[in-house]
Amino acid sequence: MGEEKRAYDEWMRLYTCDDPYWEVPSRYMDRSRVGGQEKKLEKFDRLYPGCVDDLFDGLPTYYGVLCVSKNDSREAIEKAYERKKKCSVYPDDVIERAYEMLSDKKKRSAYNEIISTFQKVLMGFTAVDKREIAEDHDEWLEREKKRATMEYIMENHGAWLYLFSRGAPTFYELLGVNRAKQKKGKVRSKKKNVDPRLVEEICRILNNPQLRFEYDFMIDELSKIFAESPFVNELSQHLRGLGAVSRRKKTFLKGKDAAYLMVLKYYDYLERYEEIKTKYREWWEYTGNKTFYDVLNLDVASIPSDRREAEDVIRNAYKEKKRTEEINLAYSVLKNSRLRKDYNWLLKHEKWLKVMHELDIEEVDDAQINEVMEMADKCCAGNC
Repeated sequence: MGEEKRAYDEWMRLYTCDDPYWEVPSRYMDRSRVGGQEKKLEKFDRLYPGCVDDLFDGLPTYYGVLCVSKNDSREAIEKAYERKKKCSVYPDDVIERAYEMLSDKKKRSAYNEIISTFQKVLMGFTAVDKREIAEDHDEWLEREKKRATMEYIMENHGAWLYLFSRGAPTFYELLGVNRAKQKKGKVRSKKKNVDPRLVEEICRILNNPQLRFEYDFMIDELSKIFAESPFVNELSQHLRGLGAVSRRKKTFLKGKDAAYLMVLKYYDYLERYEEIKTKYREWWEYTGNKTFYDVLNLDVASIPSDRREAEDVIRNAYKEKKRTEEINLAYSVLKNSRLRKDYNWLLKHEKWLKVMHELDIEEVDDAQINEVMEMADKCCAGNC
């Protein structure tokens, strides 16, 4: 199993699952014989509003909603709840009810009884009604898998989303490959005039089974969205920082291979750069000739890799300084290992990222793009 497949499977294990506690019994029982169970379920419905309706609506059990088991700890349920709040097709109120019922031992026990009673009541349903509930349930699970897959792509392949949503040629179009006919076998470019560096990068993606699955999934799902509306503002809420998206005009970066390659290789760097630039505006005057390390008279190379040792070195340097706004700012950034990591990353890459960030990729010529990509390649290889 390749690294890409392992990463995808791990993500899907966290955000999707089958629902082992949800079952539609095949056995039929006359409704008159399940009357007692129906009354019991009505009582549960009054005590725990929404829980019974969710099951009849075909939603997974709350274990399936949060992807947890009956034996999971409260801590595990809290972590699952936080994940699902960020990424799920299930309604917010369903996720809240799931957390409320499963995080409390008494309510969890009651919910287990609700599931059992629900399944007994279903015995009195006709085969048609049972099938309808089962189909609704399967549809919820399938939608959740699609949402999790798209979220994974958004998290890991922002460049693909950016290019496709802007109307750039697909990888297949760039190579002159008929996707429908190229279902198996190694992908090769059928065009002779495409930048060989771009061909190499695209073939690397399409000839990796997992990456190709993810790319094909993305263009299939987004094509459905754009087929309904060629201009989709809602999608931009998920495509971080991309603004409103449109594929009405499929001309973005057409014939501009160097610019296309730059986006593919460095989009994630640019996205992180923009995020840091927006979040920590006060850092920018300390990324050139004068850094926070200079403010505290520290040599960045002398900072130990061990977190505690690094904090001691930085704290001792701070103690020797007279307190000023600048000194306090430098210390507040460097003493925090997470902020220090972001700041060090910025120091390493800021020079070429600033140049690349200011380029108008639709107007700039290939020579300028190649020059900044050469800077980027050297810096990413540790030769800044």
